[in-house]
Amino acid sequence: MSWMLRRQEQNAADPAAVAAARWLKDPATGLPSMNQLEMNADACFYAQENGFFTSDPDCAAAIASQDLRVKSPPVSGPMSARSGYVQVIIRSQHPTFFGRILGASTTATVTTSAVAANTAGNSNSNSLVALKSPCQAGASAEVSGGGEVRIIPAPSVTAAGGYVYVNSTCGTPDDVCENGSGSSALHISGKLTTPFANVVGSCSYSGSPPNGLACYPSTVTNCLDEGVTPLGDPLQDLPEPNFAAFPAGVCPNGAVLTDTSTGCTLRATGPNKCPMNDPANPGGVICELQPGIYYGGFDIGGKVSLRLKAGMYILAGFGIKQASDAEITAVEGITGTEARITIFSTDGPNCATVPKQCQGDISVNAKGAFSAKAINTSTCVAIRAAGGPNTCPWRGVLIWQDGSGTGADEPIALGGQAKLHLAGTIYAPKAAVTITGGSSTSGCSDSTGICLSLQIISFTWKIAGGGLLEMPYDPSELYQLEQRGLVD
Repeated sequence: MSWMLRRQEQNAADPAAVAAARWLKDPATGLPSMNQLEMNADACFYAQENGFFTSDPDCAAAIASQDLRVKSPPVSGPMSARSGYVQVIIRSQHPTFFGRILGASTTATVTTSAVAANTAGNSNSNSLVALKSPCQAGASAEVSGGGEVRIIPAPSVTAAGGYVYVNSTCGTPDDVCENGSGSSALHISGKLTTPFANVVGSCSYSGSPPNGLACYPSTVTNCLDEGVTPLGDPLQDLPEPNFAAFPAGVCPNGAVLTDTSTGCTLRATGPNKCPMNDPANPGGVICELQPGIYYGGFDIGGKVSLRLKAGMYILAGFGIKQASDAEITAVEGITGTEARITIFSTDGPNCATVPKQCQGDISVNAKGAFSAKAINTSTCVAIRAAGGPNTCPWRGVLIWQDGSGTGADEPIALGGQAKLHLAGTIYAPKAAVTITGGSSTSGCSDSTGICLSLQIISFTWKIAGGGLLEMPYDPSELYQLEQRGLVD
């Protein structure tokens, strides 16, 4: 009898938890919220539909006696105290058949729980993913230049992650990252330090130790598995932004872009000169841009410092081209306050007739600096509160090269000799991503070093440089995979 009642309670608690979980976010905006009254009402409805508390209007007595509990965050189980989850607990009693005869209790209490999620969940635990498969010319994943790429947990991060995953079948898996020049899926010319590397084909390195693959922590003696199963694209269902929800971009000269425009040309002299002189760079200028749709992308000339305010930048064609002595930073105004951004590169609506509206490469490869962090929750909530578009579905995405556009295979190239400080997910499912560092050995310990709290999910990737390029694994800075429905 107890077993049957428990099954009946579970049939009530499961849909009650799923229904209550929708109120963890505002149904109209998708922004974080928690409406306890609505959660209670939905849980009560499904409890009563399954025969519990039917004579109790709104389940008020059941809630008061804790026979019906709707708790967010959950109060027990593996999801205890975690935001983004709701737990529904139903408790009821039934008479025992032999309790009085045996001198035991005449009633038995049965309690059942269900937990549902409506949360951004967790980020993918890989820092570097090469989706290219099967074996084709050239390494799918490469560390070159003789420097070191170091993927270790960011300070205070205890979550497991920072892994490398390479889908290519090149080479013969032998569970050893051997010194050799033959074809391989992952090739290292320098040093790659990571908690673990999964390779469908094989790993090889050139040079002599300490070149090759190193484990973190150093006490681990084996952090490589070859011959693994290929990984699917973890972000293949990422929704594309709807152009109608975003404003048109405005160039520094005040020109409002339209669906027939050919982009913003930013120069230090001439008719496209940016309006603000840069006191820190004689002869240089500062251009500030607001988020929006930039039909025809950005063409950034020499001695131009481009400062992006917080929000999403949709590059509808062309992408980004940057002169060697230009720089890009994401700041709020000229005060230098951090501003978080997302860059989405795709086709403009008139690509067929306006060539500059066809998806292009993103080339930020200069002596100047590039500093940017992806949109996070506080940024997207603030933008929405100010009447702006909802950018929360792309929290954690820093750069996205649309895999369905005409230029889906146009590369992303980031680097230079000055500082490179980036955080977020770079997603380019059909393109190559190249990051080039200089000879700096300071890494994240110096504001002029190469510090990348990045996750790269791309067709191929290559990281080059003769110095230290640090990639601290910090899942809070990356795109979070949505989690919805029953979890416990």
